[in-house]
Amino acid sequence: PKDTLDALERRLVDGIKNGDVVHARAGEATDWVYGAPAKLGTSQVGSLRIGVSTAGLDNELQTSLSQAEDRARAARNRMLLVSLVVLAIGVVLAALQGVRLALPIKQLTYQAERIAAGDLQGRVPENRGDELGVLARAFNKMADEIRHLLVEQAQKASLEKEMSLARQVQQAMLPSEALDEHGCLKIVGYCMPASSCGGDWWTYRKLSNGRMLLVVGDATGHGIHSAMIAATARGAVEALSGIDERLLTPEQVLRAIDSAIRQVGDHNVLMTAFAAVFDSSNGILHYANAGQNFPYVIKLGAATRVLEEASIIAASGNPLGDRNIAVEIRRGSLQLRPGDLFVCFTDGVVERANPAGKLFGDRRLRGALTGQKLTDGHSLTQLRDLIVQTLERYAEGAVAEDDMTLVLCQFDPVAMRRESSGRGAA
Repeated sequence: PKDTLDALERRLVDGIKNGDVVHARAGEATDWVYGAPAKLGTSQVGSLRIGVSTAGLDNELQTSLSQAEDRARAARNRMLLVSLVVLAIGVVLAALQGVRLALPIKQLTYQAERIAAGDLQGRVPENRGDELGVLARAFNKMADEIRHLLVEQAQKASLEKEMSLARQVQQAMLPSEALDEHGCLKIVGYCMPASSCGGDWWTYRKLSNGRMLLVVGDATGHGIHSAMIAATARGAVEALSGIDERLLTPEQVLRAIDSAIRQVGDHNVLMTAFAAVFDSSNGILHYANAGQNFPYVIKLGAATRVLEEASIIAASGNPLGDRNIAVEIRRGSLQLRPGDLFVCFTDGVVERANPAGKLFGDRRLRGALTGQKLTDGHSLTQLRDLIVQTLERYAEGAVAEDDMTLVLCQFDPVAMRRESSGRGAA
């Protein structure tokens, strides 16, 4: 109809121009009209009008979009289903893995509780190649170490008990620390092992006619072995009680000790020893030394009763009990003056060290002894205690590394006569 064509013409007038072609929407959203001049040469001879509908194209496009959405929705649903399946499988596998991991962990916990309760026999399986297998092997190794340590502790406790008993026996074999007298002689001693049992020992025997035998020994090392060697040596001295005392000499005593420890010991455990026989009737001292520290003789001032000058009995010899060499014993005699103090000691006394590692030494020992006053037997005991206290103060709490033995013997006929006179007057 003409009005429709006129309406289309009006739309083209207001349409979008692209060169000579003009297009505009015609009525429906899917209808379009295109117009272009018809020219002959440069002259326009007419107009060309074309109407186009995109309804079919839109329908096709909508159909395609709808199908694409359906396919996307289906793919999403499949992905969701696959994800749910994978998640379910993961949950199942995780549960199975949890059970697989929980079992060995429960076994570890159970065995740990058994160990805590004192049962050290249980172990966990080690037949895994993962981290739990490594943990199981480490756990079993730990259990073995704990069992080994507890066994060692039990053995150590048993050994300490035996060592304590051995020390009590050894201390019982030593002379009392109380002062003793025989004729014009006064004697007091001190012996302290560095460990539960030690190799230091000393003994004395009262002989007839105011004579007295003194023996001081030091077996190398510490512990049960050294204590047994020391007990053997002391037993050898006791075995000499059956011989004639007039024939008993310090050298004979040391040779008897040497013979005894050669039979029961080995060349790794030797013994230094000093033996002396005091004669209180005349003050003569016969001695023999086999590698022991040189004893002292300290002069006592007659009027002041103060210890003055210290002299050394320089006689050495070699240690007893060595199967590889013949025993060499140095012997001699000396005259004690009234009031003289004889001091015999083992190397643990002069080698007592402080925390800095410095040794107490002979010079300090002589210095601690000289200048002290001896009025009676009680003061001799006090002097011994003073020396022990001086050693401990010097050590400042450091652990003793060697046994210590100290023996003080005083030849004091003046004090004996004074005491006898006092008793007679009473």
